[in-house]
Amino acid sequence: MKVGYPDKWTLLIFVLLSGLVIAQSANEPKAVVKPMSYDFGDIVQDSVFTTFYVITNEGGDLLEITKVNASCGCTAVMSEKNELKPGESANIKVSFNSKGRTGKQSKIITVETNDPHNPAIKLALTGNVI
Repeated sequence: MKVGYPDKWTLLIFVLLSGLVIAQSANEPKAVVKPMSYDFGDIVQDSVFTTFYVITNEGGDLLEITKVNASCGCTAVMSEKNELKPGESANIKVSFNSKGRTGKQSKIITVETNDPHNPAIKLALTGNVI
């Protein structure tokens, strides 16, 4: 048995299949959110803190934002847009109402999209109510 380099047909098939996988990935939506977490520090009880996360479609196909929700009723979330073309960005507005809350707070915001590799993105919002 001869051990060595693969024959030219095996190599050609490998190169073609690799290119197909790369091309297919480039034609998919890709959701990227920044920042993934935000610490609002200390806020006074009964106040409302608002911040924005930015979602960008870094893929090659239309990104659909199908659902945005928060882990608690004290946190309101809203996406500026429901569809993003390749290269387009939108704000996700998050407002935390500290009424009746004290101490350290930790909330999760879930962004659901049609990104086949990352369909549910979890964002963190933390801080302290004084």
